[in-house]
Amino acid sequence: MAELITIARPYAEAAFEVAKEEGKLVEWSEQLANLSAIVSDETMTAYMVNPSVTSEDVLKLLVDVMDSNLNSEVKNLLNVMAENKRLDALSEVAEVFEELKATEDKRVRATVISARKATVEQKKKLSAALNAKFDAEVEITYEEDPSLISGIKIKVGDWAIDGSALSQLNKLGAAIAQ
Repeated sequence: MAELITIARPYAEAAFEVAKEEGKLVEWSEQLANLSAIVSDETMTAYMVNPSVTSEDVLKLLVDVMDSNLNSEVKNLLNVMAENKRLDALSEVAEVFEELKATEDKRVRATVISARKATVEQKKKLSAALNAKFDAEVEITYEEDPSLISGIKIKVGDWAIDGSALSQLNKLGAAIAQ
């Protein structure tokens, strides 16, 4: 999927700039999220990968499904993506657009994985530390993974830190094996 993200980034950046200039970030966000949901549907995915279906067929279906809930600029984006046979990257365009919007809004998404459920106090401290580090409001999703043994892993965009015991043990094992 990294390839689709790479393909999607220029489309998302262009869309973001247009939406920002027109003050329609929320509208674009909603429309791209809806389009992403449509193309992520199992039936739609099967339709899109059918060799007898053209990009124009997919475009027409998307526009028909969205009907009047699609502004002309988003239609233009879809047209350009269809011309370049890139509609398969539409979900990734929506994803990158949301990342850009979050950055603009000074919001960042983080995933914190811990061996055990974090306490309220731990969550408060971690939230404060991440907010300060990224100078933004960090929206944290907490997950549990007992295989970590202890410690946590944090991922924010391209930034990640692995402070788990499992990671340390793996590094130790690799060092011993050399």
